[in-house]
Amino acid sequence: MDLQCKTATCSGCYCGAVRLTLTAIPTSVINCHCSQCRRLGGAAYTTWVSFPRASLQVQGEEHTGRFQVTANVERHFCRYCGTHVHSYDSRMPELVGVSAGVIQESIAISPSAHFFIDDEAPWHEASEDLPMNGGESAYDRVQDQMTGPQATNGAPGARD
Repeated sequence: MDLQCKTATCSGCYCGAVRLTLTAIPTSVINCHCSQCRRLGGAAYTTWVSFPRASLQVQGEEHTGRFQVTANVERHFCRYCGTHVHSYDSRMPELVGVSAGVIQESIAISPSAHFFIDDEAPWHEASEDLPMNGGESAYDRVQDQMTGPQATNGAPGARD
């Protein structure tokens, strides 16, 4: 393990051209089932880990591309291997979202809820051991929980 990764969360793309260091602890972890996360991630859902945006350091930023998913959400990816490395949501400018799958070391995280469960893939059934939030109002709950006194359940990247 990289010495820096002992005191921070390290992440990056598959080929190593883009590396992320996040110097703060995660603010939240959720499973997002919206159709955008499913299609762009190629999976039943994306598990988002949110961090304070100010804690993000990017090495190899010149190797990243950007994709404006919606008017609010911008995803950053490696232009060489295609790995999605992080996202920003203009409605939560203080946060950066990182897909849990690209975090390199083990960190003590577990999702706290499912969001946009109404968009769940028809071939997948989410476990009911976490709260289920669905429909158009799910984003309101994400935002409320992120900006409330116990911000623990939202993540950039979720729908619109």
